[in-house]
Amino acid sequence: MADDLLRLSATWGQSAEDGTGLAPLIELEAALEQSSLRRGISRDVFLKELLSDLHHQRLIPLLMMLPRRWRGQSASLPEHLRSFASLLENNLVSPLLLATLADDLQHMLPAVSKPSALGALDRWCQRQISISAEQTLTLPQTLEALWSMTVDASEDLPAVQEKPPGTLARISAMGGVLTWSNRGLSNLQAEPERLRNRLLAQILNVLGSNRLNGASRASEPFRFENVSSGRELLDHLNSKGWLCCARIRTSVASFGLGASTGMGEQWLQIPLAVPYRTSLLDETGEEIQALMPHSSLEMELQPPSGSPLLLQYYQGVEGLNGWAALNELHRPWQNDRNNGTVAYQATELRGAQLGETLNLCELMGAVHNSEAQFSSLHMGGYGVLGFCIDSTALLEQAITGTTNLFPLTLGDLWRQRLHRQLQQQLDAGLQATDDSVNRYRLALDQLPQDLFHDNQTRPEAHRRLKASQPRHSPFALVRALNGEFSTED
Repeated sequence: MADDLLRLSATWGQSAEDGTGLAPLIELEAALEQSSLRRGISRDVFLKELLSDLHHQRLIPLLMMLPRRWRGQSASLPEHLRSFASLLENNLVSPLLLATLADDLQHMLPAVSKPSALGALDRWCQRQISISAEQTLTLPQTLEALWSMTVDASEDLPAVQEKPPGTLARISAMGGVLTWSNRGLSNLQAEPERLRNRLLAQILNVLGSNRLNGASRASEPFRFENVSSGRELLDHLNSKGWLCCARIRTSVASFGLGASTGMGEQWLQIPLAVPYRTSLLDETGEEIQALMPHSSLEMELQPPSGSPLLLQYYQGVEGLNGWAALNELHRPWQNDRNNGTVAYQATELRGAQLGETLNLCELMGAVHNSEAQFSSLHMGGYGVLGFCIDSTALLEQAITGTTNLFPLTLGDLWRQRLHRQLQQQLDAGLQATDDSVNRYRLALDQLPQDLFHDNQTRPEAHRRLKASQPRHSPFALVRALNGEFSTED
């Protein structure tokens, strides 16, 4: 397992819920080797083409996914990322290294070339969304308008234009090659539902921005259904017969990357993940290795009839801390909400507890996005202000007094800065309940971090590592941690 950390279990596919009829799988290393052979070129040349097909923000997770034999081609990278590639050539990242890299990447990445680009706070407060290069939609202010505009807009949307295929996306005379998308899979929801999710996610963000003082937001508060906060909207939906709930979720992270390879008329899907060292030992004295998780607060809003609206809250690479649509391709090996590949924590948030959670999301959005924008942080502070799992764990800690997530890398320096930013915002007129402020402050102080452990913190870290694993997975590393491990693995 040490040399093939993305190895798939031979028992995956025994259940119909595994979806192998829809999505047959092939390991990343096998897909790379087959694609190189089909092209009739060396591994080095193929890797150069592979790296040239990806933007640097996607290059970083890819470098951490590559099998060991495929690493080490730092000359193929942008100059500012070569030292990073060399660091990873023979090693996996650890929580400590991940935290260090998150901080250092703020300096390694080139300066923002467009000073006019939207910052995290601007994105959070934005009262429209872009649905194409030519078209933006102003946020609706009623449920009726939301439904009407999503149906109408989805009919009028321009056809999705795929990017011109890169070298790796072409089909050669020698057979299929690797492409950076999951070809042949469908979305979990239809286009009107996905657009509805996007609009409502940004509506919740803008409702949260109403908490800022007048200098940091539009002159007039934004209102939806004549309410001005997420909690008020939740109460309104409940009064109209909606069923509203939220859960903390984790799944194996692919960092926005998907991949597949053609085999005749069929597309084989390539499960992607980032292996890492946990800095924890198993009972045999070997360091436990795992796969990086994606985590968020998933919220489902079910109207009296029709499809639910699916949203998630987290700190994302999109450049802000806030709500986003839960719009995904159906990847049965990674994000199926019913077959166990998504892990849900036991606490289901409803009613008043969900209302308080929305208060906390708005407070965190105001603080984290303000810190990111005022400090000119890349990617809205992604990494230094926590990765998706840190923002979710911080929220879970504030709601329940504990967290079940691992690994947590939010360091003390940035916790201090968030404390400071909170006080600055409160002094400037940020509207927040005393309960939310106290919960957030306490969570910042008490949230575990997995950079170092001792005899007192180690057992709890082991517990969180296992608690955050999906109960079902094709990856042998996950199966060894969640109890699915068998001799076939």
